[in-house]
Amino acid sequence: MLKVLCVCGCGLGSSFAIEMTAKAVLKKLEIPAQIEHTTVSEAGAFKSDIILTSKTFADILTADANEEEAKRVIILNKLTDKEEIETKIVAFMKAQNLMVADHE
Repeated sequence: MLKVLCVCGCGLGSSFAIEMTAKAVLKKLEIPAQIEHTTVSEAGAFKSDIILTSKTFADILTADANEEEAKRVIILNKLTDKEEIETKIVAFMKAQNLMVADHE
């Protein structure tokens, strides 16, 4: 099961919007996932395979991260754009050699 973390400044508005959009995308892709949302300051306490966030928070999350940790942070330009989220999740999955239905 893929563990997805959606991150924003307060852990309420933007991260919840990302979570709702990501759930729809992952369902469409038939990828079993556990999705949570949180604040940028609490993100380090979560174990996740992918972190979905904006550039501002991605810079904070990757500042002290090693290369592997930084690769799991996906920067979203439009936080609720299903096409963008799908494209970036599929690219991440392929880079990790993980199967994605209809995207082989």
